[in-house]
Amino acid sequence: MKKILAVLLFGVICCTLHAQISNTLYFDKQNYRQHHLNPSFQPQGKLYVGVPLASTIAAGGGNTDLTLTDIFKTKKINGEQKTLLFCDKNIMATDEFLDAIHGREKLHAAYKIDLFDAGYRINDKLFVTFAVSNKMESSISIPKELFQFFFEGMENGEKYDFGIDKIAISATLYNEIGAGISAKIDENLTLGAKAKLLVGYANVSSNIRNLHMSACEDEWQVSGSGNLRITTPNMEITTSETNRVNGLKSNGGKITKAQGHGFSIDAGANFQVTPELNLSASVLDLGFIAWTGNVQELNPREQFSYKGIEYELDENAADEKWWKPYKTKFKRMLKKNEDPNNYTTWLPIKMLLGGEYSFMNDMFSIGALSKTYFQRKTTREEFVLSANFRPIEHFSGTFTYTLFDGWNNIGIGLTGNAGPINLYAAIDHIPLRYATMSGHKIPCYVRDTRVTLGMGVVIGYKKNNRYHF
Repeated sequence: MKKILAVLLFGVICCTLHAQISNTLYFDKQNYRQHHLNPSFQPQGKLYVGVPLASTIAAGGGNTDLTLTDIFKTKKINGEQKTLLFCDKNIMATDEFLDAIHGREKLHAAYKIDLFDAGYRINDKLFVTFAVSNKMESSISIPKELFQFFFEGMENGEKYDFGIDKIAISATLYNEIGAGISAKIDENLTLGAKAKLLVGYANVSSNIRNLHMSACEDEWQVSGSGNLRITTPNMEITTSETNRVNGLKSNGGKITKAQGHGFSIDAGANFQVTPELNLSASVLDLGFIAWTGNVQELNPREQFSYKGIEYELDENAADEKWWKPYKTKFKRMLKKNEDPNNYTTWLPIKMLLGGEYSFMNDMFSIGALSKTYFQRKTTREEFVLSANFRPIEHFSGTFTYTLFDGWNNIGIGLTGNAGPINLYAAIDHIPLRYATMSGHKIPCYVRDTRVTLGMGVVIGYKKNNRYHF
């Protein structure tokens, strides 16, 4: 089980996506996408139109505590340098692995693709925006106690007890249709807001209440209440005659059929304290989706226990049969609710606080950004320092450093205009150190990497205090 868990962790950490728009965008005044992080920010041009499906594309990967160096270790065995799992009998670095986890290991995933994005300046004070985006937001929170249970609890022969309610799972696929407005209230203060209609297509959400597990080497017992709710347009959970879960099958539904609807708002403000100093704040994705479509629900059995399973895993053979007994036990642990209720989920809320000081006629500036994520039972925070360069009208660059996680958190963003064509590329948390595994270079110390790309058309510029096409 140790080796299986380690392999699963490796896969999740390497493949997990966390794709909020790059932090370098926040202080990039020449980038029309800036208002996506604070709706009070006004693009400099008269009109912009993003290239459909390419206006903004965001992707990345990461987790909160673990790096690949926590999972894989190198050691000389019989004179040969080998890369092994931390729980391999030749390494036995489970204590180091557990020390790297602080409270909860939080895995988060997301992507964002703008299907349509446009904005228009009504006058010197008002700017309106319109956007349609396809998004996915997800997270998994795993308590440290669960890792200790696998690597310590069953080894010492003592019964291990802990609450499973600390585990949280959430994933949502939806479209967002929004309209926003930014208004200059006076010479110093600008306010902005967006209203967004949400069309939900799929959701997985856990709601675990007082679920408790008592386990030892020979027997696991699970008791309490909770549920795992799944809403998809064309998938159905199948069960046996005794209501045991068998698996999933297609019910023939259209994958593009909406399963829920909701609403959210963004709000922001920025205040020009002095000609050089600007302070700003925003709250994003304050909203919900009510799921009323193909709602399905799984519940743990009121009292469930099973004996441990013994197996031999041949590391040199591609044998997948080891999973079958665990698959059977997992199915017996769950039952399907044949009459589930509709339910509502909240989006992950983001709160941003920023400050920027400009000099040399705004050609250069330094900034600080605090970004906090609120999702289910967990919060995540980032604190970013940035240096921003605007040497000419049609080019800008931003360099960032995220604090508190070593020197593997340097980021860079570049924006350029080739005539009316606007191009943007950025990466947060650039991997600076790599290791070789099976002949491939992989980042070994970074926990999170985020990439954002975009292309659009910008028309109009300000000259003699007037905007021209």
